[in-house]
Amino acid sequence: MIRVIVVTGYLVIVAVAIFSEIYAQRKPNNFAPIGDMLEHVMTSRTTRIGVIAAWWWFGWHFAFADTVQLEL
Repeated sequence: MIRVIVVTGYLVIVAVAIFSEIYAQRKPNNFAPIGDMLEHVMTSRTTRIGVIAAWWWFGWHFAFADTVQLEL
């Protein structure tokens, strides 16, 4: 049961991201597209380092590290 709830939650997040990007592409004055936001955010060196560190952390903990053994 918990697995279904978690998978549904992730699917909802993906659906919201897709629909918000479609909306942003149609009305860029109301809502910035992801590419424009990333272009603006990545102008700072500190932010680039933070983004790289966050991706490294997520990748390590969710792809490589065997930290938690769940039996679902």
